[in-house]
Amino acid sequence: MKLKKAALLCLVPMITVSLLSAQDTASQTVTMQVREICVIDVTGNPSPLVIYPPADGGDMPANPSNDSTYAQYTSVVEQGKTRSITAHWAAGDSAPTGCELRLKATPAGGNQGSSVGEITLSTTPQNIVTGIRSCATGRGSSDGAKLTYTLVITDVESLVAGEEKTVTVTLTLTDDA
Repeated sequence: MKLKKAALLCLVPMITVSLLSAQDTASQTVTMQVREICVIDVTGNPSPLVIYPPADGGDMPANPSNDSTYAQYTSVVEQGKTRSITAHWAAGDSAPTGCELRLKATPAGGNQGSSVGEITLSTTPQNIVTGIRSCATGRGSSDGAKLTYTLVITDVESLVAGEEKTVTVTLTLTDDA
C-alpha cells in the first residue's frame, strides 16, 4: 500500500506537468514597409510689411521684417537621399517700386536641413533649405523652419506713397538630384 501511494504521488506531478505543457501553436508572416513621405505646410500668413517714416528727417526708412510664420514638413527619404525647400512667387507678382522682398528660412537643425541664407524672391524657384533627410518638424505654433520676410528698400527715390502689393509665395518640398 505504501508503495502504491508513493507511486501515485510520483505520477500525479508528472501527469500534471504533461497536461500543462501540452500546446498548440500557429505562426504568421508580417510584412512591414516604410513609404516615402513628402508633405509641407505653413502656419499662416505674415502680417503686412509696412514702410514707416524714420524718426529723423534725412534718415532712410527702416526695412520692415516679419518672422511669425513657419514651414512645417514631414520627409521620409531613402538612405543617402535628401530634399530641399524652394520658394518663389507667382508670375506677375512683384514688390513695390524701389523694393525687394527677401526670405530666409531657419530650420531647427538635425535632419530638418540647413538654411541657405536670405534670398530675393522672384518667379524662379530658389532653395531656402537644403539637406533635409527623414524628419517631422512638429505642428506646434513655433515648430519647423522659421520664415523671415523682409521688405528691403533698394531705391528710396523710386518709392511711391500708397503703393501696395500682395504676392503669393509658394514653398515646395522637393527631392534633390
